[in-house]
Amino acid sequence: MAVHNADKHSANTSLVFSAVNGTNAINSDIAFWGNRAYYGDYDGFRIFDISNPASPVLLRDFDCRGPQNDPAVWGNLLFLAIDRTQTGPNCGSTNTAAHDDPNGWEGVRIFNVSNPAAPVQVGAVYTDCGAHTITVNPVSVGTIHLWVSSYPLRPGPTCGPVRGPAAGRHPHHGVIQIIEVPLANPSAAREIAEPPITYPGDPDNAFNPAEHDLAGFLTLRACHDIAINVPLRLAAAACAEQAQLWRIGANGIPDTANPVWTVDDTTDTDGAGGGDVAVDFWHSATFSWDGKLVNFIDESFGSGCPTVTPVGLGAAAKPSDTGRMFFVNTATGAFLSRFTLPRPETSPIVDYCSAHLGNTVPSIGKYLLVNAWYTGGIDVIDFTNPSSPLEVAYYDVADRDNPAPQPDVLGGDNWSAYWYENTAGDDDNLWLFATDGVENPPSGEGAQVYRTSMAVEDVGLRRLNPQTQEDLIRCRATVSPGNLRAREARSVNVRVSVVPGVSLLPGQMVGNVPVRLRGPGVSIETFTNANGVARVSGVAPTRKGTLRATVRSLPNLIGCLGTARIRAPRAGVAAGGAGLTGRPS
Repeated sequence: MAVHNADKHSANTSLVFSAVNGTNAINSDIAFWGNRAYYGDYDGFRIFDISNPASPVLLRDFDCRGPQNDPAVWGNLLFLAIDRTQTGPNCGSTNTAAHDDPNGWEGVRIFNVSNPAAPVQVGAVYTDCGAHTITVNPVSVGTIHLWVSSYPLRPGPTCGPVRGPAAGRHPHHGVIQIIEVPLANPSAAREIAEPPITYPGDPDNAFNPAEHDLAGFLTLRACHDIAINVPLRLAAAACAEQAQLWRIGANGIPDTANPVWTVDDTTDTDGAGGGDVAVDFWHSATFSWDGKLVNFIDESFGSGCPTVTPVGLGAAAKPSDTGRMFFVNTATGAFLSRFTLPRPETSPIVDYCSAHLGNTVPSIGKYLLVNAWYTGGIDVIDFTNPSSPLEVAYYDVADRDNPAPQPDVLGGDNWSAYWYENTAGDDDNLWLFATDGVENPPSGEGAQVYRTSMAVEDVGLRRLNPQTQEDLIRCRATVSPGNLRAREARSVNVRVSVVPGVSLLPGQMVGNVPVRLRGPGVSIETFTNANGVARVSGVAPTRKGTLRATVRSLPNLIGCLGTARIRAPRAGVAAGGAGLTGRPS
């Protein structure tokens, strides 16, 4: 642990940039497109040029009240999720006096950000219970869907036990809402579907906040956050009472009524401080980049570091360990492990270290996850062995002591933390983007950028909405020369690259991965160098056939095969001789 600057952090991680928002509002989520990062806050959003991630340039701080203002971006369109009832759909609105004001508005706002210095609102779509989070599903070249997750913790204009039924809605909400956005005409965006949410096997088919020490809020049946793996047509849904896996139809609509599996963990059998845990609220999810694993996060309604919640009603409430993350097998729904901060965290101001929001890194050969832990800061977790995840980097801004009578200032208080790189070939650093300032926004650092020094083969992206993974990472192996002659020794190069995808940057090589060469009389094990090339000298096949270069599948990488033709030996060239198996060079 390094503490030379008062902050607690691993030696490999540094805070390189921070910038508060213009109104000291709560800082929420982030989305990325090319060399721009879109930071949301309760009073609007900011656009940064992150061409140099160590020194972002603010392009615009745009005022537009609408908590939480969670952003999603697609090309020149920015979408903001609004789940606090406003006096109107446009910027300039204010919070209504009553959450369920029948004349109020909540939902999704749409902006054209082609000129980042002058965003223009071009649409708004009302959604019942508002929009707490939105997930982008690209269904065609000209159309995207926005999956809106929200719930009636508080009533809304057409939401909750009174206003909901009056508008034909279930008092628990019980749906996600899907908005279709024609990209050429975003002002025509509209709701097209309401897939139902159910909790199979749950006794009351509902989530009761009072069972988790959250009094005064409404019972619900809904989802908080949904992650999509586009090529696998799978969605991992964090739905308050349960974590679920859904299949996505060819029309882009998920089969929410028939989950592939559901999981929950309702009881901490040995109480706070023991080895077992309970889940307060299934909050968020993210897939590994090969789709084999899902990380689900429980947001604690308790307090402390680690967090503890009295789970249960009345006298039956039992202090329980909460706020953990869980690693789950995608194919089976089996729990593989759970994880919480392995380091002590104490603050005289606020102690609250629940897992919250993060994403997985498209790293080849290892599984890495970035996450935010509120007052526990941000970290990087290696879950290459998903049964035994390890924290390999972290940063937690220290509290700042002020002379009396001024109050001390809360340090790290991170809402979200994400890996994102819009460049190829930076294999010595992880660039992490975070938001800071939730419990005490005026003391927060707002937009943050961290750099973690780590030898890692990560794949650069064109864009990232953290809830949406648009590609699987596949490799391509090219063998040169493409023709060999039996009984003649040659040097062989195997070039391993990433197959271009819709979100993957082109021209990326795959360094430091094992390559196996097999052919008549040839058996070689080697590795690609940092430039993605494995060089082997003295390859002398014994007879006509095929030389095969195999890169096996690794964490986050789908393997590949390259071949070269082996022609028959020249007349008069004898069999045998040295160097038949070749050697790496």
